[in-house]
Amino acid sequence: MSVLVIDTASPTFALAVHDRATPPYVVESAREFSHASLLASVEKQLRGRTLDVVVAVCGPGSYSGLRVGIATAQGLALAQGCALAGLSTLEAVASAHDGLASADVALPLTAIHPAGRGQFAVQEFLGLAPVGPVETRAAGDLAGSGLAGEGAGDLGGVEIRPRERVAAALARYLAGALPRVEELAAIYLREPHITQPRRPFAVAGAEGQSPAG
Repeated sequence: MSVLVIDTASPTFALAVHDRATPPYVVESAREFSHASLLASVEKQLRGRTLDVVVAVCGPGSYSGLRVGIATAQGLALAQGCALAGLSTLEAVASAHDGLASADVALPLTAIHPAGRGQFAVQEFLGLAPVGPVETRAAGDLAGSGLAGEGAGDLGGVEIRPRERVAAALARYLAGALPRVEELAAIYLREPHITQPRRPFAVAGAEGQSPAG
């Protein structure tokens, strides 16, 4: 089975790759990415292999980043005729934390991810099982060893970044814990801020001009 996992919920992206011929491995961008740099990295890592499934981390996270990642995943699935699967950013955090834990029993966890404006997306887990909805909390309301996620290290918790999330998402898929889906949907904490153009454009797309008759 050949699997590609894409995580673009953060300013830096991460990819996990697995196939029959090589052990699973992860690559992560060193700086903020663009659509072009993500596509270039995907092409480099695939090396012409045919995929069986593409898995995407679907948010919460960066609005533009999630759009790019999900569009890339769905485009690859369409082009290669392969399956899709997805999971939330906070599920990926919980999976990564579970992989680091030494306890044999499920432990309570508060998974977090930056949401901008000094806020974090937050969800409570017991092991890998969510036990509450996704909420938004201020950084000042979060602290302690029970936290995990991006930014948790500064709050006394376990820092989990894209590299760990994408590896955990791959492990979950290989374990049969992620069902295949027909389409991926981004998970947003708030509606994206979209404004209408100040002046309408003509049908031809050029301002102040009409299509030729």
